[in-house]
Amino acid sequence: MKKQILALAVMSAAAVSVQAEQFWSDNSVSVLYGSDYKVDGPKFDDGNSLTTYTLEHVSGHSWGGLFYFMDRHVGDDGFTATYSEFSPKVYLTQFEGGVVKNINAAFTIESSSGGFDNYLYGVGADLAIPGMNFASATVYYAQNDDIEDDYQLTLTYGWSSGAFNIDGYIDFSTETDDSKANLHFNPQITYDLAPMLGKTFSKVKVGIEYSYWGNKYGIDGVDQNAISALLKVHL
Repeated sequence: MKKQILALAVMSAAAVSVQAEQFWSDNSVSVLYGSDYKVDGPKFDDGNSLTTYTLEHVSGHSWGGLFYFMDRHVGDDGFTATYSEFSPKVYLTQFEGGVVKNINAAFTIESSSGGFDNYLYGVGADLAIPGMNFASATVYYAQNDDIEDDYQLTLTYGWSSGAFNIDGYIDFSTETDDSKANLHFNPQITYDLAPMLGKTFSKVKVGIEYSYWGNKYGIDGVDQNAISALLKVHL
């Protein structure tokens, strides 16, 4: 039943978007390389090297917004995996002035090549914080066919000064009988080289991504601290 409800919400958002106005969009491809990744590779609780290729889209519409991406991981000893998220949000109400810009109905489908799919739905707010390019806070109820349901708090943020940029997210998932509470802090710190390279691409970012994931995947005591080199090209 939960899959049908979420699928209906996603299809409704898609149907609305056909007739609604798109205000902006951004598409990018990126390559990430680093070590010290836990679980994702042959060394469960030790450092695995991982190269991640990512396709990403984000856009703003008169009805709300859409974010989706797909990761392809290639690691040690032939390890490969694919992971994707599809996340529409629909405005419930909007405000003029103040810290809260919008209240949204939020939906996310998380899919992995291992057959582990999460279905999240909740309520979020887009925030107007001085000095920030964007910020949001969303509370989800997360459902899965294989493990106990839980709650997730997701914070997103972005800040820039000239060509220097910091953005990312923080996910916190609550504890259940099947998994420990876990925290994933994942900022990207980049510098845009596009002004030096001409106007072939809107942005060419180089920098690092830091991934702290306490109790990764809800596994007790598996804490990831990984710093990776990043190249991200906005098309």
